Amino acid sequence: MKKFVKRLLVMLTAAVLVTAGTVPAKAAERGLATKEDTNADKPSINGVCGILMDAKTGKILYAKNIDKKSYPASITKILTTLVAIENNDDLYSTVKFSRHAVNSIEPGSTHIGIKAGEEIPLMDVLYGIMLESANEACNGVAEHTSGSIEKFADLMNKKAKEIGCKGSHFMNPNGLHNDKHYVTARDMALITKAALQNPMFRKIACSSHYFMSGTNKEKKGRELWNHHKMVKQTMFLYKGVEGGKTGYTTRAGGTLVTFAKRGETELISVILRGNGYELYRDTIKLFDYGFKNYKSVAPFAGLNCDLSENQENPVTQMACKLSPYQLPLGGSLSDFSVLPTKDQDSAELKVYTENNKIYASYGDEDLGSTKISY
Repeated sequence: MKKFVKRLLVMLTAAVLVTAGTVPAKAAERGLATKEDTNADKPSINGVCGILMDAKTGKILYAKNIDKKSYPASITKILTTLVAIENNDDLYSTVKFSRHAVNSIEPGSTHIGIKAGEEIPLMDVLYGIMLESANEACNGVAEHTSGSIEKFADLMNKKAKEIGCKGSHFMNPNGLHNDKHYVTARDMALITKAALQNPMFRKIACSSHYFMSGTNKEKKGRELWNHHKMVKQTMFLYKGVEGGKTGYTTRAGGTLVTFAKRGETELISVILRGNGYELYRDTIKLFDYGFKNYKSVAPFAGLNCDLSENQENPVTQMACKLSPYQLPLGGSLSDFSVLPTKDQDSAELKVYTENNKIYASYGDEDLGSTKISY
């Protein structure tokens, strides 16, 4: 690894005159991956559809019926939350719940007892959606954001298309059954990957619990708890799990989205048409397989070139002397990673920046490039 870092710094020295003087805020994509797959045996899962995707590069590490259309149930709410965050300038604006928002959900479906006329800060409602899976909360957010559930569904489909989804269609914000409301495992992984690039979504989705303050209709407030059993102290607690979303309807069966991180490696698991606790057992199998056989290398993590401070690394010092600016090692570059298999030698990786892009190669294999956004 030391050999790799030294080689990287030399290449950064050559590229610094092109990129100096600007500090990137965020990369358009968070990583690149080698094309090689591990030779390890793939796990067998009980769910009809399943996928394991690297959260930074989008590389698919495991696939089972990933383009088969299925009903998503409440994992729909990942997209709902992302669309709401992106289309509301003030996340603390007040959501006033209409009778339709509260009363139009199916009897017996999940809710948190919001009343018609109740006024709740949007931020609190989003926690109610992601943690407690409140269906009436989704309706209220849709009306607050777009004026109607139908118009909000249009925003959902527009966002899904922007993300790259090709086999999904959304009719409502909560995932209650509609024959025309369906997803694929591949698309749900892509939606989750996009959502994880939003810091506010991460904050909400990775919470184990949240207290919703009192309102005009509920003075005591509400205690909200994450339904995902791998986030809490249960038999399915898993090292590195950050968050996710559960789902169930009689037509969809069980659905589960989970994201977990160990070191620099962050993985997304999606299981569709699953059953009960088998959803969690399937997810554990996929994560075990992914973390055992793949590794993310973050070549820029921890590197800094600031002329206002003394640098102990002589190679970094040399790079700094070539230009009266900082090397662009903060922001998006520090989050950038390359995903090889664990059998591939990190010393064979080459990474450099030029013309507002990050380029990577592994040995003779060109891994491509990703833009640096400012």
